[in-house]
Amino acid sequence: MKKALVTRYQNKILYMLLEEGKEVEIDMYNDEENLIYNNIYVARVKDVVTNINAAFLEIAPGQICYFSLDEKNVLFLNRKNTTKVCEGDLILVQVVKEAVKTKAAVVSCEINLSGKYVVLTAGKGDFVGVSHKITDKGRQMHLKQLVAPYASDNFGFVVRTGADNAEDGDIEEEIRSLSEEYKKILETAKTRTAFTLIRKNESPLNLNVENAHLEPEDEIVTDDAGLYEEIVSGKHRANVRLYDDKEISLLRAYSVETRIEKALAKNVWLKNGGYLVIEPTEALTVIDVNTGKFDGKEKDREETFLKINLEAAKEIARQLRLRNISGIILVDFINMKSSDSRKVLISELERQLYKDRIQTRFVDFTGLGLAEITRQKKKKPIYENIL
Repeated sequence: MKKALVTRYQNKILYMLLEEGKEVEIDMYNDEENLIYNNIYVARVKDVVTNINAAFLEIAPGQICYFSLDEKNVLFLNRKNTTKVCEGDLILVQVVKEAVKTKAAVVSCEINLSGKYVVLTAGKGDFVGVSHKITDKGRQMHLKQLVAPYASDNFGFVVRTGADNAEDGDIEEEIRSLSEEYKKILETAKTRTAFTLIRKNESPLNLNVENAHLEPEDEIVTDDAGLYEEIVSGKHRANVRLYDDKEISLLRAYSVETRIEKALAKNVWLKNGGYLVIEPTEALTVIDVNTGKFDGKEKDREETFLKINLEAAKEIARQLRLRNISGIILVDFINMKSSDSRKVLISELERQLYKDRIQTRFVDFTGLGLAEITRQKKKKPIYENIL
């Protein structure tokens, strides 16, 4: 069972997702924070840098974004005699990555429009995919057959996890709605000038709630009447409750501050007495697995180390989500001699990473025996949002 907590903390909106009572995601943002992720703009090409195969586009005066010249289907809005991107061109783009520190936001012509059940994906032809979290092969095939007739040369669809238990009619209705919206976006953009915001994404709060894939048995709890109204207007199936206990605040009732402190701590203790040391750096994140208080009295040290490593793998996957750690992650598991033990560890690590809604994968063990993991960058890590 999932529970989403929404409140105000340190003059910001705090969103915290609990699964089986344990925190797995935390996000914070200002009411007026200008998040541009997924927004669609008429951008103007400011500069083309061929030696890095990229262009820099303005989506607003002085707001520069990175655009890869590897894209094949560039949505030019001005008349052209060439398919090359040139300075001054007007291009329809969507923001696919927020700016992070010194790195500019990233934009793309591969427009995505998300619904509850499907995502319309333009720029990749008539591709139809199904979320890997829908594991029933028969259901996968049925959903592909249901959606395929709606795909075209201009756009395809990815079926989301939320479609697993949805009615066919509801899925088809959403497909038709997204298709019409995409066509309208293209038509509207042709008549607009540079820097026009064509489509603004949903609020960060409702995006978080939507991405949590909450079910009717799940619950959203908030103690703010304004946020309550915003949540009720969003796309989800969970129950929404306005917390109104005058004796104990929502923060105290759910130990929110303690949970945040743990999410920022360098050391994370495991149930078996071992612990993790999590060290974020500019280039990557390093996680060290230690035996800690584990007494290791068992005769088979290999079995002891495997137990610690397996619990660590589960906790590491949770910490990546919770802290929103992205990029390259190197994990120094406790060294095991048996190749069979390592195979068991890899299998468990991959199984736990599979649960992450953000693309996360185990790459391999490096020559020095460190497990390399990559996680797609979407937002700032939690320590940048809170500290």
